[in-house]
Amino acid sequence: MIVNKNKVLLTLLLSISIQFLQAASFEKYFPKLIKFEGIGFGIHKPIWGDKNFSKNDAFTIYKKHYWDKYHASNFTNQGVAEVLIDQLINAGEGKESVHIRAFEAIIGVKQDGFLSLADIKVANAFVFPEQIINPFVNYRLYFYTTRKNFTKNSGWSKRAKSFMITDEEGNFLANHLILPQILIKTNLQEKTNDDEFIVKK
Repeated sequence: MIVNKNKVLLTLLLSISIQFLQAASFEKYFPKLIKFEGIGFGIHKPIWGDKNFSKNDAFTIYKKHYWDKYHASNFTNQGVAEVLIDQLINAGEGKESVHIRAFEAIIGVKQDGFLSLADIKVANAFVFPEQIINPFVNYRLYFYTTRKNFTKNSGWSKRAKSFMITDEEGNFLANHLILPQILIKTNLQEKTNDDEFIVKK
């Protein structure tokens, strides 16, 4: 059987190109990120060093220690990658990696606090990204209300809501809250406002 090497190579390059085009991009997210972070690009000197950080420094730090660390380029939906990574930048993984566990609860995988490539594959299988994004935004809003200084940081809520997906009339889609098992408490079985409340074990 004679194989046309050029045809095989072209097919391979086309396949790689399609995968690249479908991948989430840090370059697309970065302008939004630095707008959120504001002065100093949100880089805390006690952690990263006592110096004045440039925009390029910020790009390198956020990409290496957040976007790449959590394999965000493996997400096929830009919004799904952004809403998760943005929370990890804004608030870290949380105690016992609660923020990752919340994401895992939403996509329906084992809640171990470790974001694996298998988890990302499950997230990529969702046909409608709002089924991940909006519940995770609601989780972020819930989390912020548990912070003592929440009332002094209204920008947190505005930041989280900026990722929400709405219909043509401006209504939030998949507007429910899903909490991870680690946050289950007896007083959380009640509904909050008029939104659907779901506890995932």
